[in-house]
Amino acid sequence: MASGAAGLARQFQCGRRPEPATHRPAATPEDRRGQREFQRQRRVRAPDLAGTAAGTTSTLAGGLGISATYNGTERFAVTASTGIGAARTQTLNGEAVSAAGDVNWNGLNVGAQYTFGGRYAPALGLEVALPLTGNGWAVTSSTSVSLLRDPVILDGTLAATWRSEGSPSLSAGAGVGFVVNEVVTLRADVVQSLTFGTLALPSTALGLGGAYKINEKNSLTARTTLNVTGGRTSSGLSVSYLYRP
Repeated sequence: MASGAAGLARQFQCGRRPEPATHRPAATPEDRRGQREFQRQRRVRAPDLAGTAAGTTSTLAGGLGISATYNGTERFAVTASTGIGAARTQTLNGEAVSAAGDVNWNGLNVGAQYTFGGRYAPALGLEVALPLTGNGWAVTSSTSVSLLRDPVILDGTLAATWRSEGSPSLSAGAGVGFVVNEVVTLRADVVQSLTFGTLALPSTALGLGGAYKINEKNSLTARTTLNVTGGRTSSGLSVSYLYRP
C-alpha cells in the first residue's frame, strides 16, 4: 500500500507555493513521462460581509477553471491554466438595497517546476500570470519541501510575487496530509500572506480537504478555506475533477 498511497498523497500535497490561487499542482516522481493532467474546478465563496461608506456589503463569488500539466520528465513539469470568475455584491444602506454583478476572465497562467531528489524533495517553481484585461502581469517564484513518513505527509512552501501594477507580496505555508488508504487522502494547511508597501493587513488562510482516487485516470478533490484579514473573514469551497489520459 505504501507506494500507491504515496502516489495519491502527492497528488494532493502542497508541494507548491501557497495562494495566491494561481498556483497549480506540482510534478511528482510518481507521474509518468509525457503525462497530461486536466483539471476542472468549480469554486464558490460564501457571502463576505464588510462595512463601507456606502453601507454594509455582502459578496458572493464563484468560478470555473481548467488547467493542464505536462510532465516532461519525472522531475520537470510545465503547467498552464485559465478560468472565468463571477461575483455579485449587495449593499445595504438603511432600508435601501442595491446589487451589482461582474463576470471576468482570470487570464492565462503559465508556470514550470523542477523537483530535486532526496529525502525532502525540494522544488523550485516559477509562474507568470498574463491578464486578459488591463490588470498587469505578475511573476511568482516559489520553493517548497516535503517529507513522506507513511501515512503522514509534511510540507512547507515559501513564495514571492512581483506585479507590474501593485506591490510585491510574500507568503509562507505549511501543511500536513494523512493517507487513509490507497484511494483516500486527507489534508489540512495554513498560509500566511503579507503585501509590502501598502496599508493592507496580513492575511491568514486555513484549508481543509481531501482527495479520492476513482481509478488510475480519474480522481476528485474537495477543499474548504477560511480567510482572515484583520477583523474580516470569508470562506470558500472548491471541488476539482482530474483526468489523466
